[in-house]
Amino acid sequence: MPEAPHITIGRHPKDGVVAALSHDHHVTDHLLRRVGFEPVPDSRLYALTEPHHDPVRRTQLAVQSLRAAHQNVSADAAYDLQPGERHPLPGSPPLETTLVATAAQQRRSQAASAVSPARTATAVPQPGPRVESAHRPAPAAARQLAHHR
Repeated sequence: MPEAPHITIGRHPKDGVVAALSHDHHVTDHLLRRVGFEPVPDSRLYALTEPHHDPVRRTQLAVQSLRAAHQNVSADAAYDLQPGERHPLPGSPPLETTLVATAAQQRRSQAASAVSPARTATAVPQPGPRVESAHRPAPAAARQLAHHR
């Protein structure tokens, strides 16, 4: 059974983007304040500060930060990005282009950090037989045959 969310984030008609806590805890209060939420007077809600200053992106970042702090967060779909998901900014390339470029970069990164099969051998090279000279004189019989040709 999934754990109940510590924090639920959604849109409130009067207060804008708000967060509701499933239980009062000083750590959760501190985390919400750090990511840009302030308590709403006479309420158990926390409202996003500066609600007219890019609220969607700021809330998405807040949700990610709260989850990184090990909080179980339930959020409206507009604020709930999956890890690595990004919404394009105006004037940026289409999301599909960005995703293709990201996938290609991940493949390059994996290839660059992969260990060559030649380097995965764990055997220690053993010294081979000792060679005195690279040019050995041919036996006398071989020299005579070479001389008669």
